[in-house]
Amino acid sequence: MKIVIILLGLFVLGVLSVQAQSLRVGYYGETVTHYGLKVAAEWSLKSYVKERNQARKEFLVGPAVAMYRHPQNHIGLVFFPELTYRRTSRRGGIFEVGLAPAYAYYFLEGATYTPNESGGLRRIRWAGQDAFLPTVFVGVGKDLSLRRQVPISWFTRLNVMQQRPYNTSTLMRFSLEAGINFSLKKQ
Repeated sequence: MKIVIILLGLFVLGVLSVQAQSLRVGYYGETVTHYGLKVAAEWSLKSYVKERNQARKEFLVGPAVAMYRHPQNHIGLVFFPELTYRRTSRRGGIFEVGLAPAYAYYFLEGATYTPNESGGLRRIRWAGQDAFLPTVFVGVGKDLSLRRQVPISWFTRLNVMQQRPYNTSTLMRFSLEAGINFSLKKQ
């Protein structure tokens, strides 16, 4: 059942990204040593330009999926439905904040076994645990389309997450993102 949920999430992300305003791809590091990749589609809920300073302000929504590896422990797969506020200055500087009520599943690396009825061991495939991962983030970047006519921007983000449950309590987690945001809008 868990693999069906994961495949369904990847399918939805693929379908939605076809009509998205932009596609974001980048490094996703859950802490510094747990390396991975994150892909997201996003589209604008509301966008306007402030006349005083020509800054563009946007409210964006979109799904994202991240995968990372904690060596010799687990592989994490995280689904993020993101809501983002982004401000782009007239020179292309980007500042963004947002939140995401994420869902995570952790696949244990290595073989996992459980006792069976006859006293032997039975292997459990795709063993792991799921968790609710509410996330807030802040990011900065640069929109290259404003000054160089290149339809991309670069970004970095810091994510602060709380894993629920973690054993019998909760656990604060941090992740870093850095990557490129490709504009899919027709010029």
